[in-house]
Amino acid sequence: MVEFTGPGRRAIIVGHGTAGRALADDIRRHGGEVVGFLDDVSTGREVLGTLAEVNRVLADHDVRVILFAIPSIDAADLRSFVNSITADDVEIDIVPRTYGTLARETVRIEDLTDVDVLDLVGRRPVKHDLMTSRAFVEGKVVLVTGAAGSIGSQLVRQLAALGAGLVVAVDRWENGLFFLGRELESRTNVRFAIADVKSRERLEAIFTQYRPNVVFHAAAYKHVPLMQSNPLEAINNNVWGTLNTMQTSIEFGVENVVYVSTDKAVNPVNVMGATKRLGEMLMSALASQGGGTQFNAVRFGNVIESNGSVMQIFRRQFAERQPLTVTHPDVTRFFMTIDEAAQLIIQSAVVGANGDTVVLDMGEPVLVMDLARSLVKIVDPTLTIDVIGLRPGEKMYEELSYEPTRVSPTANPKIFATNDHTEDADGSRFDEIRLLVDDSLAYRMSDADAIERLRSFGFGIQ
Repeated sequence: MVEFTGPGRRAIIVGHGTAGRALADDIRRHGGEVVGFLDDVSTGREVLGTLAEVNRVLADHDVRVILFAIPSIDAADLRSFVNSITADDVEIDIVPRTYGTLARETVRIEDLTDVDVLDLVGRRPVKHDLMTSRAFVEGKVVLVTGAAGSIGSQLVRQLAALGAGLVVAVDRWENGLFFLGRELESRTNVRFAIADVKSRERLEAIFTQYRPNVVFHAAAYKHVPLMQSNPLEAINNNVWGTLNTMQTSIEFGVENVVYVSTDKAVNPVNVMGATKRLGEMLMSALASQGGGTQFNAVRFGNVIESNGSVMQIFRRQFAERQPLTVTHPDVTRFFMTIDEAAQLIIQSAVVGANGDTVVLDMGEPVLVMDLARSLVKIVDPTLTIDVIGLRPGEKMYEELSYEPTRVSPTANPKIFATNDHTEDADGSRFDEIRLLVDDSLAYRMSDADAIERLRSFGFGIQ
């Protein structure tokens, strides 16, 4: 909550609608001063100008606080407004686009927050059907690999809260599992197991002990530049670790396996994306074999605040008062929250058919440079933005499917099934993938050879 009480606090409110007027009334009741409003539609004595006139109004009235009270504004328009402000010492607070006060038809000071990244990147967070998710996992034993990671740990939290009979959190990162265990120590339905998904013997021991009904495979190396220079390790972990987990699931009669993929698996130009695409191909091949295990994959874009995400990098740079770094002025990305990502992973098992890869309606991609400019304007206008160049294997833009026009609706209106695996459905390249894995695990090839082998699958690795 933003503090805005007492005399001497002078502000301009953007938006002369119901929310703006209610906010002004509450501020005045608490001794604050509302100088006037900006609005593109409404007129009247208190409306000092349009949104485009913000700099003139700030100068004319010597105001350095803007309270944004148009909850319905499009994020692109909000970024444009923020970036249009020329003064460096303007505080901007907002009535969030997702706030819950519309139901009571009034707005109070305590509804104000700092402008959040979600206000700037686009969509209202998608809330999925928690009833069907609960019905799907309730009473079941659910195993999560990569459980100590940012997405895996959120998946564990949600599954435990949804009433899974038991959540088995598997990861080789002991510190991450330790702190997740401390956080969830009051939960009686969570267990923790140290394991490397590349070890069949260890996975079989865990599956023997817990007999999971559902497996969410989130374990993976994901950092593009690191995997670009360590392709053998990327293959070993992302391809063999995936095949190992899937085959162990079949062996133990698991009902559902969900493979957590990435938008970088679409037309991959880097090692990480190529290895995740091979994981999708393995998923499709195993799904086509029939049997009692259903396989699905799920793709999504950049997860806000996940480990190593652009927002984590920006926050560190703000804290250290360093220039924000953007790889290219025109690079764009899709964004979603960790909470959304975990919900999508669970829902993919609920709504996806065997062999489906599902994607979330991510809205429009965001220009990262615009996002950086808006954040600098809001957080610390004295900082600069440095363009550092695309990193090895980095794309200018991301895609969620090979053919966006070939997606099918599911029972969830915000989730779509792609048709990207038709060329792999017969498993014709399964043996080729397995040979690649065998050579990689035995280190019978160099890093350069590994990249050439990945290219042989038709991947345009840079």
